Amino acid sequence: MENNFDIMRNIKSLENLKVELLSKTASVFKNFNNDELPQELIDDICHVIIIGYLLGNKLGYDFKEIDDEILKRIRSISAEIEEDVQNYRELAEHIKKR
Repeated sequence: MENNFDIMRNIKSLENLKVELLSKTASVFKNFNNDELPQELIDDICHVIIIGYLLGNKLGYDFKEIDDEILKRIRSISAEIEEDVQNYRELAEHIKKR
């Protein structure tokens, strides 16, 4: 019976994270062009990133695996596009230094 409660608790936790991710993503779009709320925008962006890491962790990936996958994606994207390549390189360097 205790195992059932753990499963339900994990499902509820995942669902809460998914709802929070949708909410914060919507808030990013809402505040994107609002010059009066720059701190809210950065807070929302940070929440989206944090929730992404927590969701990945809940699904069995450790934070290092997520970082490694992000680096692979950055390399792949930056190889395919021409604009903002420097930003991708700077992001990859930032993640590597962590």
